[in-house]
Amino acid sequence: MPILRPGLLAVACALVSLGHAQDPCSTFYRSAPRSSDQRFSLNGQSKGASVQVGVPTELNIIVYKGQDYRISFVYDEKVIGDHVVARLIERIREPKEVEDDGKEGGGRKRVFAEARKVLWDNQEHGMADAVEFTATATKRIAVEITAPGVPDGAKQKRGDRDHDIGCVGILIEHMPTPNVGF
Repeated sequence: MPILRPGLLAVACALVSLGHAQDPCSTFYRSAPRSSDQRFSLNGQSKGASVQVGVPTELNIIVYKGQDYRISFVYDEKVIGDHVVARLIERIREPKEVEDDGKEGGGRKRVFAEARKVLWDNQEHGMADAVEFTATATKRIAVEITAPGVPDGAKQKRGDRDHDIGCVGILIEHMPTPNVGF
């Protein structure tokens, strides 16, 4: 078993700390407004990241049956613009019939292919920065974000290069689905 020298250990710890300090976007989700409903708790799948203007970015999460979710988006308006395009997408496996070249005389076989089903798109909801829903089944979904960027006349410049990378935060809150109604 290798023995670490005290100096080497201190350098390693400093590099890890420096790495975390250099990414201001990693905790950007914390600046998103929380739900006014106190029953919602912060979900550990919340995340912040640097995103490039015009390039879709996905955060894969799992939603659990019997939970209500609130997902909200916060972004650096100086780089990202005054909104983000956000979609919730479920990846599903669908059966598909294909030609089976392995069989004598041809034939068809059933294979499964991954398909993407859009569950919610903020472009159909006035570019909303948040969505609330009840999970009726446990599913793996992708939260897809695309940053449009600011108009050309309003772009910030550093030297002779336009900024096209900014912070986006996805705040996820959850609570047990309340038992109401019949």
